[in-house]
Amino acid sequence: MAVRVCCVRGSHYQVGLQIGRAARRQIAEYLDRHHVFANLLGILQTDAGRILYDGYLRAAKSAYPHYVEEIVGMSEGSGLPFQHLFLMHCQSEMVLMFTDDCKPVTEIEGCTTVFLNVQNGPRVMVHNEDGDSLVKDLGYVVVANIDPYELPNGEVIPAESFTAFCYPGLLAGNAYSFNLHGLCSSGNFQMAKCVEREKIPQRFLCRALLSATSVEQAVSILRTEGVAMASGYSYNFVSTKDRTNNMYSVEVAPAEGVAGNMVSVRAIEPGDGQTDGRYNHYNLYDHLDTPHWRDLSSEHRKARAAVMEPLSTKQDVLKFMGDTADPEYPVYRSQTRNDVFMTTSTGVFDLEAGVLEVYTDNPSKRKEPDVIFLLPV
Repeated sequence: MAVRVCCVRGSHYQVGLQIGRAARRQIAEYLDRHHVFANLLGILQTDAGRILYDGYLRAAKSAYPHYVEEIVGMSEGSGLPFQHLFLMHCQSEMVLMFTDDCKPVTEIEGCTTVFLNVQNGPRVMVHNEDGDSLVKDLGYVVVANIDPYELPNGEVIPAESFTAFCYPGLLAGNAYSFNLHGLCSSGNFQMAKCVEREKIPQRFLCRALLSATSVEQAVSILRTEGVAMASGYSYNFVSTKDRTNNMYSVEVAPAEGVAGNMVSVRAIEPGDGQTDGRYNHYNLYDHLDTPHWRDLSSEHRKARAAVMEPLSTKQDVLKFMGDTADPEYPVYRSQTRNDVFMTTSTGVFDLEAGVLEVYTDNPSKRKEPDVIFLLPV
């Protein structure tokens, strides 16, 4: 299937406007048919939901007014209400805030990320983007060059340049992406039981990390006092310019009642016989100790990995990412009876080849990716 690519340039507002115009049909269809959006609108009609929404909007405007301007642009370009688009940026927080304590969470997208980091061998970070099935046909890649932005206090935010797989109507950054500085990233939603009000929806932190010049700066953004996430997330990083050749898993959770985040960094060092160089991440906290919801799909994906042969080559990784042996919760998700989500695409960061490969169908059954992007070196 062809990959839709949207090339945009200008201010944050102008970039949002161009995306909104180019993807008007996709954004409208996504909101019209999204399995959770109607529920979110219902929550917004309640007093509690409106208070929650207003608090998230205040926090986003305070920390990241330039990214709010991108949503304003998308709203005007697509002809859809700003309130509806911003509401989708609060989906994770709204769903978790109104979740029954006794039930597993079933309305949050989840992903699988595999790191294979071998000294003098394959160096790949591969990500299955799992979400609403609509994204498979309606998602798109944004290639953006954004002008500097002056904050109200006079501070100037540098220009940005990135390539990112995007959900219709959502800010870039919550799927797989890379920027001009060679920072490659993907994300896994983490269902921390602590969900905070009056803090920044996690999708804005995802967007902010696209501006980072290095893994160290990305972690610094997450640890900045006053930049507090409302819900949990996990970030996966590798840089084409990191001389250590490490890859990184960074888990983040809200710090209850504090204007900051809990952050845990795990380095996946190059495997050399002493270190393994292999690591998988799902929608479960692995190295940050914080209470979180169960995710049955993640538990099944993790169990499947445990009984397969250790991954040693890029093809091994693609075979695992396309695995469908578990009929209830396969690694390559396909809307089974128990699992409402689907693997919408697979992003393969191949550091040896210096490319991002995108597969829109099962990568274990494809000879070639649908599109290839060159990574900055």
